[in-house]
Amino acid sequence: MQPLQDRLAGSGPIIDARFDGEEMQEAHIAEAEFRNCRFSNCTFDEATFRNCRFYGCLFDHCNFRETIIEDCQFCEGETGTQWRYCDLSKAEIRRSNLSLNTMIGSTAYLTTFSDCSAAGIRLDLETQRKIRTQILAGGVTFRKCKLQYAVFSAADFRQSVFESCDLRDASLSGCNLSEASFRGSSLHNIDLVGATLDHADLSHASFDALDLTSLASFHAAVVTRDQHEALLASLGILTAD
Repeated sequence: MQPLQDRLAGSGPIIDARFDGEEMQEAHIAEAEFRNCRFSNCTFDEATFRNCRFYGCLFDHCNFRETIIEDCQFCEGETGTQWRYCDLSKAEIRRSNLSLNTMIGSTAYLTTFSDCSAAGIRLDLETQRKIRTQILAGGVTFRKCKLQYAVFSAADFRQSVFESCDLRDASLSGCNLSEASFRGSSLHNIDLVGATLDHADLSHASFDALDLTSLASFHAAVVTRDQHEALLASLGILTAD
């Protein structure tokens, strides 16, 4: 099995390769294309990926702590990349296509996604840090991301940020969204059944209706005046002129 560094030195796409236990901390990887490749137990901490393409690939138990990923493609057609039990803590992912990706059992503590396309992504994430019996709140950040039809597994997303995002038809059912921010996002037809939105910020978010009765709790949630009529309608209350 040829090492990843040697394969990167060659030309053309890397196809059907298997990489196990690669140590690529602080590596700079650019303009590389991978097809149907599997990465197992690899470390990419503090590495930089720019203009790379990963088509039909799998990351299994890989570390991307404080990694920067910019202008990369992780989807081709109807096939997205799979991430299994990866650690993306404090990683920054910018202007990348993560549509139809699947992240299972992965850590996204203080991870930031900005200007990404992630329609249909499925996310099973741990966004808080556990130290013995204590939990350090952190959350994950999405800014200006396309998250239509995204499915978030029920998890703790306290203090997470979903700002200026397209969350139409997405599902955050059963999630703890306390102190989360949805400022300026599109929430049309979002599924929040059983979610907790205590102290969440919904200001300037757009929605046709938001079924407050389906929420587990929404104590002290913040809204703007332009949202009042739609929220009251969800409770069966009409606003008189």
